[in-house]
Amino acid sequence: MFISFPYIVRPMPALPLNQFELAEAAQLKQLFIEWQQARRSQGLPASQEAAANHLQFGQSALNQYLNGKIPLNIDVAIKFSKLLGVPISAFSSTLASHADDFAAAKDAMAMATAREHDFGIVGKRITIDAQQAEHVPIKKVSLTLRAGVMGFEASQEDASESTIDLPLRFIEENDLVPQCLLAISVKGDSMWPLMIEGDVVVINIADTKPINNEFYAVNFDGEAVVKRLVRDGREWYLASMNPDPAYYRRACRGGECIIVGRVVRQEARTLMGRV
Repeated sequence: MFISFPYIVRPMPALPLNQFELAEAAQLKQLFIEWQQARRSQGLPASQEAAANHLQFGQSALNQYLNGKIPLNIDVAIKFSKLLGVPISAFSSTLASHADDFAAAKDAMAMATAREHDFGIVGKRITIDAQQAEHVPIKKVSLTLRAGVMGFEASQEDASESTIDLPLRFIEENDLVPQCLLAISVKGDSMWPLMIEGDVVVINIADTKPINNEFYAVNFDGEAVVKRLVRDGREWYLASMNPDPAYYRRACRGGECIIVGRVVRQEARTLMGRV
């Protein structure tokens, strides 16, 4: 099922990286080679396999990042920064500019998952609404992929339909942080009958840890999809609900499959005019 957005930066199949992305990849590769040389001089493991273990993604994805086959995103850039001991700006000034936004999202996630103690509750409620209204406005957005924080950027839709009201009780009961919630429209019938075209779902961009059989918005090779994540052995797959054989599952791995956020709510459907 596809997320509605005004345009896709690169339709499938994904096009080659542009000259700026290639330059960033080349700079990253040079820094990686210097890191390997320094490690070897100290008698420490310096192979791509060893690096991939530290980076927590596959060696194949590492090789593709270094050789400009897939674009960097802020999450991956932070991991490389920690591995190489250099600031993100050393290989990507574009992603470095998004680091503060990403850190803010991480802080919000920590707040959302904090234990229930007095300070945590107060802090969370102030974040929601100082007046404690019964509903909280959540931005309704369109997603532009392969750029910005965690592999995507969100642009607000027309002002006449820019927010939806989410019950405050729902937010508090599920330990959610409003700043990390986005409402998106969906298209297609791959998730039928659970989701149909025109439905609105709310995603939590602070929750990107895959859980078996849960639903997520995913940047899959430069295309936005809402899918069920299924684990089979050591592999993760994107699965549809529609039983039509045309909707086969796809492997979700490396930089070609970036989780944007977990689906936490589906708004009520409007049945008028659907048949």
